[in-house]
Amino acid sequence: MSTGAQYVVAAYAVIWFVLLLYVVVLGAKTSRIARELEVLARLADAADRAPDASPEPREERAAERAR
Repeated sequence: MSTGAQYVVAAYAVIWFVLLLYVVVLGAKTSRIARELEVLARLADAADRAPDASPEPREERAAERAR
């Protein structure tokens, strides 16, 4: 195998390794975001089911918090 061919093979190997690493990192981030989204959905469901201790409507409280 010539030196030029060795460089081509090495370049392809590096590109494939970087691509594989990118896919693994992206999959890990996607998995983490999916877990966080599930936790947020559970918290939202629990907040919707919780008895409301305050007599004022939720929209008014949300507007006050936004200020």
